Amino acid sequence: MIKIYKKYLIAGGFAAALGVFILWGPPDMLAKTSTPDYCNTCHVMNEQYESWFSTGLHRNAKCVDCHLPNTGFVRHYVWKGIDGMKDLFMFHTGVYSEDIGISSHGKKTVMENCVRCHEGMLTMIKYDGRDCWSCHRRVMHRVIPVITAR
Repeated sequence: MIKIYKKYLIAGGFAAALGVFILWGPPDMLAKTSTPDYCNTCHVMNEQYESWFSTGLHRNAKCVDCHLPNTGFVRHYVWKGIDGMKDLFMFHTGVYSEDIGISSHGKKTVMENCVRCHEGMLTMIKYDGRDCWSCHRRVMHRVIPVITAR
């Protein structure tokens, strides 16, 4: 029982030290880890990055603008830490899916952010509670082939 408690204490101390380092560590660390270029360095997300970069849709938005909660400072940075650590672990251990998808929590977060940024438009359309990407397919970061005449 004491060994288990000691392991949790060490893990908690490590997590706290890491949190302090991230919050008060190198200048601009939080800003640098919020850029699409940073997200693309350790994720296996080349297709998603290229889709975001080449479509021009939401080109001024960063990954964190859509993929992290933006309803409060604490909630944003708690989820940034959770998602960031999960992604780092999955990438470095190789336990990620080749076809990267979004979790149900991630879908909910993205939807909240769509509504937050575009709430004025929702009054002009028949929303019916559908996901935004059921109509706006390019928002899903998939490269959609262009149909050309033969």
